[in-house]
Amino acid sequence: MTEYPASLRPEYLMECMQAICKEIGSRPSTATQERQAADYVEKTLRQSDVTNIQRQLFKSPNSSGWVTIPCFVAGILATVIVSVAGQWGKLISSTLLIGSAYTFRQFLFVKPPFFQKLIARGTSQNIVAKIPATSQAKQTIYLVGHLDSQKQRFQFPPSQPEIMKAQTSLPIVLGMLGGCLLLADVLLRRKGSPRWLWPWGAAYLWGLSGALYDEMQPHVEGANDNATAVSLLLGVAQALQVQPLQHTDVILLFTGCEEVGCVGMENYLRQFSPSTDNTFWIDIEMVGAGNLCYVTKHGISYLTSYTPHPEMVELAERVARKHPQLGVKGKDMVILEEIANLWHRGYKAICIAGYNEKGVLPNWHRLSDNLDNIEPDTLSRAACYTWELLQEIDHLD
Repeated sequence: MTEYPASLRPEYLMECMQAICKEIGSRPSTATQERQAADYVEKTLRQSDVTNIQRQLFKSPNSSGWVTIPCFVAGILATVIVSVAGQWGKLISSTLLIGSAYTFRQFLFVKPPFFQKLIARGTSQNIVAKIPATSQAKQTIYLVGHLDSQKQRFQFPPSQPEIMKAQTSLPIVLGMLGGCLLLADVLLRRKGSPRWLWPWGAAYLWGLSGALYDEMQPHVEGANDNATAVSLLLGVAQALQVQPLQHTDVILLFTGCEEVGCVGMENYLRQFSPSTDNTFWIDIEMVGAGNLCYVTKHGISYLTSYTPHPEMVELAERVARKHPQLGVKGKDMVILEEIANLWHRGYKAICIAGYNEKGVLPNWHRLSDNLDNIEPDTLSRAACYTWELLQEIDHLD
């Protein structure tokens, strides 16, 4: 039986969880509590004698609704304008529908909308800590976990998770199809409002109603999503101070505003532009309950899927095979997280996540995401698997 560092055991990890979930509580993006979580991380790292720490500040919206709601409003406006403005109205409405579809699709790939500067009114932060190799570093591993927590959202995911991909694909399909049909009407000089327009408008109105209802929900405690990742990274940091890697620098990246479009990761990549050569990224997501996996396919719609780098999948599979007692396997997941930012840029990245008996993320964006529903042994297994993955990368030729 492998003996793991004490900071990867349930006792230490749950001590961190208690501080984040109960002493700080829910951590809305850009809010005071998110900053308090960043302060706690920095203090805990310094107590573990990690001294190379940076705080990166950036601007961000405080809710994903600042992107989704304008998309639905644009769809509703398009149906109204066609009815009152003739051929020019069709041209304007076509632009609105196609623009809303494009913006929504970009959002599902965590790409900032063209109006990001208008909605990024709050201040958030990333905490970046480096633990150097004991000898000359050949590579760098980035361990990623986000600080903020989400509101309870009944559209994201819906109560029937199996319909989520279809539901989130619909605004893209309706927008592109409706926009093209209206454009065809203009080119063919067809007069009058198309019959299909009002069902389109009703669908957008339904989406807007759901989005507004979600905006009125309270923020969740965010124990599994994603205090588990923060605690795991802190445990690994302490372990690395005692047993540092020989050939690999490790950068711990605690990101802000992941829940509103992975804004913290986007700002980190834009400012620091890490090399794609000899860098490996491990993102930790919701590893405190159920079973554990490394994610082999990501995305929350049928039109915005993305996959991890093949080399990372091979490494993750190898470690899972070597350590079957940790109970980790590869699995396709309905999930949207910071691997998307990294995938766009060609980084070697993989996500470690949890899943329940239905095969979905446990207590995702629900008030049930609290400390009482965390399984300490599952969290510890995730930490030990991450530790083994670090060792495997460190010993690469």
